[in-house]
Amino acid sequence: MKSLKGKSILRIKDLTPTELSYLIEEGLNFKKNKKISSKNIGKKAVCFFSKSSSRTKSAWEVGCYELGIGSSYNDASSSQLGKKESIKDSANVFSQFYDIIGWRCMKYEDIEELSKNAKIPCVNLLCNKNHPTQAICDLMTIKEKFGKINGIKVAFVGACNNNVARSLIEGLLMLGGSYIGIGPKKIWPSNNELIEYKKIANENNGSIEFVEDVNKLKNVDVIYQDVFLDLGESEDLWPERLELYKNYQVDMKKIKYANKDFIYMHCLPAINGSASEYAQYVSKNYGKKFPFVSNGEVEVTNDVFSSKNSVVFKQAQNRLYAMKAIIKSIIK
Repeated sequence: MKSLKGKSILRIKDLTPTELSYLIEEGLNFKKNKKISSKNIGKKAVCFFSKSSSRTKSAWEVGCYELGIGSSYNDASSSQLGKKESIKDSANVFSQFYDIIGWRCMKYEDIEELSKNAKIPCVNLLCNKNHPTQAICDLMTIKEKFGKINGIKVAFVGACNNNVARSLIEGLLMLGGSYIGIGPKKIWPSNNELIEYKKIANENNGSIEFVEDVNKLKNVDVIYQDVFLDLGESEDLWPERLELYKNYQVDMKKIKYANKDFIYMHCLPAINGSASEYAQYVSKNYGKKFPFVSNGEVEVTNDVFSSKNSVVFKQAQNRLYAMKAIIKSIIK
């Protein structure tokens, strides 16, 4: 395999199946050998977060630390990237200071512009269309559980074509897995998107379909979810989203269709009835009109989230090892 050094990762499709498999294996190797590596001492990283973050930010910073890389952090209020200074000019400036850039940005076109003008590799830490570092972690978690990805059947329930889903779709299909998007037809991919997905599937012996019927959870290996209201979206959209997704809360009745050894995955944070301010907010403001969220459980009930089949916290832990694999493999 050609070296990944200097390669930007803006979406999963930027990788070949071989490169993607390599990053997954590297992540699993890092998890097995947790010794701190100082191999890259002297290297410098920078991350920009135009959207707030906890897991992605922590994975980047701790990953850099454990690789012996110094990292600078910039939040939305402390960076001029794309504001007073153009993305192109910022790319030129920071390419002279650092060896790698990570950006959690608003639009995919922005990270494209950064990568186009930077002289160092760029990593998309989430945008409106993709979340590639999450997908690599997710595929790593699936491989860890089942020993393979080829032939594994994943059902994404609810927001089945959002940014997290798109990256998971690309990676899963590239490695021969099967994807079932279960959600309202309104949010299904466009014809052009579906053509692109099917092309990836056909090239790699995968399969993809989108359905509205939750009974299609039958015989799946993985049930995956994300929140019904994405980060940064207005809370005024809650009534519309709860109406849209009211049939897609995953509870103990729905999981009975899945294989007995299925795993439940969620990219987090989840609104699952736990004692978070957000769960309490949804329950208080919308529980009367939408009884299924009256306990602060929105996309998933707590008994599913906390069940023996749930791997959500192992999945979250794997964010670190996936990020280390990415940074180590592409940093100049």
